[in-house]
Amino acid sequence: MKNYQLTDRDGNVFVILRKDDDKPYLYVQFLGNIKVEEMKRIMSISVDFPDELKCAYILTDRRKSTGNLYELGHYIENKWASAAAEFGIRCIANITSADASSAFTSKDLESRILGFEFRSFKSFEEADKWLIERAMHTNH
Repeated sequence: MKNYQLTDRDGNVFVILRKDDDKPYLYVQFLGNIKVEEMKRIMSISVDFPDELKCAYILTDRRKSTGNLYELGHYIENKWASAAAEFGIRCIANITSADASSAFTSKDLESRILGFEFRSFKSFEEADKWLIERAMHTNH
C-alpha cells in the first residue's frame, strides 16, 4: 500500500491518496472544508502523480469533507475531463458528502462528463463494487 498526503495553502492535510495492491483503483479521500481553488490545484497536478499512483480507475471519497463545489462542475466538465481522458482515466466513482449540494453537483456531472465514466454513490461499498466490476469488465 502506498499513501500520500497533500496539504492546502495553510499546511492542513486536505487529501489522502492511497493505492492498495489488491484494488484496481486509486483511493482519494478529501478532508475538511474543501475550497474550489484547492480542488483545481489537486486536479492540475494529478497528471504529475508518482507512477505508483497513476491509475485508470479512481474512487473519490468526500464523506469527511464539506464545501460547495458547484462552481467546480464547470471546470471539471470543460477543462479537466478531456485532459483526464487523454491521461487514461476510464472511470471515477465519487462518494458524495452528506450535504445536498454535493450530491446534486455529482449527479449533475454524471450526465455531462465525456471521455470516461463518472458515477456518484452514497456508500463506499457501492462505489468499490462498481469500480471493481468496471475494471474487470474492461480488462477482460
